[in-house]
Amino acid sequence: MDKRTKDLRSILLENPAVEIKESAVWYVPVDLYNVGFKRVKRSKMDILMKMILLSVEETDIRRAANLAEMLLVEELFIVDLIEKMERTGLIQLERSIYKLTQKGRNQLQEGIIEEELEEESTEVKYSSTHDEFWFSMPQDMPEEEEWSLYRYTEPRDVVSENRLVQVLSEQENGLDENGYQIVVSDVTTFEQQSVVHVPCLEFHLYNQEQDTFYARVWNTWLKRWDDVLEQQIEEHERVEWRKKYT
Repeated sequence: MDKRTKDLRSILLENPAVEIKESAVWYVPVDLYNVGFKRVKRSKMDILMKMILLSVEETDIRRAANLAEMLLVEELFIVDLIEKMERTGLIQLERSIYKLTQKGRNQLQEGIIEEELEEESTEVKYSSTHDEFWFSMPQDMPEEEEWSLYRYTEPRDVVSENRLVQVLSEQENGLDENGYQIVVSDVTTFEQQSVVHVPCLEFHLYNQEQDTFYARVWNTWLKRWDDVLEQQIEEHERVEWRKKYT
């Protein structure tokens, strides 16, 4: 950390009009969560499947043979499709008659079939101070020392399932090898595993030419100047810096 602080000081002082009035090191907590989720494979509904669903919606269908005769298709093929539709919740038997479920109506209307895939899991990192999710973790994080907690750390709010689905969708949605769309549909588990202390290097600066005080904060996780933390600090303290440093 000493070398990193020295390097950052050199960068900040490249402008001869800038003075470093004060510096400090502290940490922001980042919560690590294990998230279980489900994805679905979305594909365009083929003509035969659409005809079967329309037939079930408009006619009392009791057996696959009735559909096979009506649609002039091999009965075994119809049996396989009906079993798949029951398994995926598109149709169900009610008093020995096949009926469309609400899911079946929705997918028929959209012309899209959604096939549920096996449950998956991933690790997400959440900074309540930033209200942001971070995914990749740096390999060269500094060894933890006795840093103090960032003074404006926000309380840890419960993250909603809708927010998690949105965040995971940005990371996990895509296409499979056949070009079918794979999308996150549901979060099944959300368990905190640990908390990582991310050191940040804070500098209070004064620009003589502009007669302004401002903050720079280097985030060792993000490996860049952190404008979120800088703005928080300036909003709370900048008015007092002129009294403190002059």
